[in-house]
Amino acid sequence: MDYTKKQPLGEIYTCLQGEGKYMGVPHILIRVSGCRLRCQFADSFCDTPYASWKPEKGKYTLNDVVKFYRRNPQIKHTMITGGGPTIHGELLQELCMIGKRYDHLVTIETEGSEFVQTQADCISLSPKLSNSTPRPGTWMDYANREVTEKDKQQHEKWRCNYDAMKDLIDCHEDYQLKPVISSEEDLKEVKELQERLDIPNDMVWLMPEGLTENQLNERRAWLMELCEREGYNYTDRLHIIAFGDVRGV
Repeated sequence: MDYTKKQPLGEIYTCLQGEGKYMGVPHILIRVSGCRLRCQFADSFCDTPYASWKPEKGKYTLNDVVKFYRRNPQIKHTMITGGGPTIHGELLQELCMIGKRYDHLVTIETEGSEFVQTQADCISLSPKLSNSTPRPGTWMDYANREVTEKDKQQHEKWRCNYDAMKDLIDCHEDYQLKPVISSEEDLKEVKELQERLDIPNDMVWLMPEGLTENQLNERRAWLMELCEREGYNYTDRLHIIAFGDVRGV
């Protein structure tokens, strides 16, 4: 690939991983712009609408990515996220190769809409349950427009690509399943997804929906009790708790 050309990369920054099995571990985060899904949950829209509902243009070249690794030798983990990073397969493969060149453990955070085989060490599969389906007629502030039937149809077309999800898990060294939970009723869908993809409970991290501390508080206690009762892992959202719903954390 041309390392001097701007790519659909919206953000590159250092952070502590806020979710899942590597929660609290320093990471280089690389955000790819663009997504096939249009998530709208019970109390919130996608927390990165600038990479999904209204994707920003790319800001960085691959040379910029390499320079960022060189400036941060203290960090040995990378998370490539979006949006939906698998929408740009060649770029995703190149980003993984760069990360491995600097001896990083590389995680891809994906909704699972498409399969891409890469050198990543871990697939963080965040499949979107039916609680994410957009509701036509509601207002999307970031996009400054109403949600349409077309948004819903596009979302539903791509969110249940189970063959791609299975291939992503089978063709990478490690994985975690990290669905967003809005209510206890979502557990039925999680179990159906586990059966379809052959995923045991100890590889599942249930995460409460929420873009504010109050929203997380409303779901945290009962979801923690559910995880204890059912044998799932629980993950909070450290970046929301510490900083709120802001960029670059």
